[in-house]
Amino acid sequence: MRAIRDLLAVALACALLGGSLGGCAHGGGSRAAATTGNASASVTGSGTSSASRTSTLPAIAPSDILEPPSYQGFEPLPIFTYHTVDPKLKNFIAITPAVFEAQLKILKSGGYNAITARDLVAHQTSGTPLPPKPVMISFDDGWRNQYVYAEPLLKKYGFKATFFINPQPISKGYPGYLTTAMVRGLAKDGNDIESHTWRHLSMIRTAGQDAATFQRKNITQLTFSTSWIKRVTGQTPVAICYPFGFYDTEAIGMAQRAGYKAGFTVDEGVADARPWDAFGLKRFTIDPTQSLADFRDRLQSGPVPVTDIQPPPATRVAGITTTVSADITAVPPSIGHLTMTSGPSMKGLHVETRDGRRYLVAVIRRAKTGLRTIEVRGSDAGGREYVSSWVIVLGDPVPK
Repeated sequence: MRAIRDLLAVALACALLGGSLGGCAHGGGSRAAATTGNASASVTGSGTSSASRTSTLPAIAPSDILEPPSYQGFEPLPIFTYHTVDPKLKNFIAITPAVFEAQLKILKSGGYNAITARDLVAHQTSGTPLPPKPVMISFDDGWRNQYVYAEPLLKKYGFKATFFINPQPISKGYPGYLTTAMVRGLAKDGNDIESHTWRHLSMIRTAGQDAATFQRKNITQLTFSTSWIKRVTGQTPVAICYPFGFYDTEAIGMAQRAGYKAGFTVDEGVADARPWDAFGLKRFTIDPTQSLADFRDRLQSGPVPVTDIQPPPATRVAGITTTVSADITAVPPSIGHLTMTSGPSMKGLHVETRDGRRYLVAVIRRAKTGLRTIEVRGSDAGGREYVSSWVIVLGDPVPK
């Protein structure tokens, strides 16, 4: 997902400079996996690796869709993230309305019920029950094509969505973005309008930035966003989507101080609807390379139940080399072929036993400073995929 974050940053820069994503070149970041061996030497269990898939749009029957697994109290909530829905625009985060409609058909035929970020916050803070088979459809950045092409399809299938917007370009009438009237119309139709900050600035502090100044600037950004959304829609936003997916404990603290109750990431995996991880909610990013089978697999995927993650998620680590570990004792034997990935700088994945518990352990060596995404993946004998991911930040933001 580090590559996704980098590409989103390029996309936004291209859009702001050129008014369109269509002409932006893009490249794919590599994501090397540190593994414990091939399929015959998996870490645990007897799962099978994922098969390759085509990019066609075959029909998927409801009977082909499994519900996400729930264990140890886990409340599965698949959240899908969209950026561009357009029949002509071609880029690495654009899908066509036909593909979007096919995905909505899968949700509808499978009996899924769309909830919003506001619904989730009510569940986490007040115990308001969620409907059976909840799913969340979210849109980032506030592009106009989301209103023109996606919203009519949401209406057609009876779904509501959460739109994370940047009010600054909207208020200034930048080309390609929603208009104020469109935002008001989305809210009137029952959609949830939430914050993506005022103008999409990173919430990760870099070297040389004074902490107090940085925090004051970001909280001002969040306050501006909140005020604008409340004025236009009549509702105070309750959630933030971190720009570029960049966040750490400092970003979470700023969001909390600004009054938000939940934070959404682009970390891969099924979200847990329980409140314990309210500011690290995982989402699946939709892109044009994915088939409907990929969409179905994400819908029915589950987490790898890792615990005692070190360094803890969203924390800063001094230096550019660190040992990463996660307790896999609770991983069911049915989940096998465990891998841990964090780019080519992650080396030496192995299993250690500590006080009778089993840990996945690897080292990130001499990596670049900044955000690092770590993913643990596995699969079972039926082909169901499992993933848990988190971020850490390498390097002290203030030089010593």
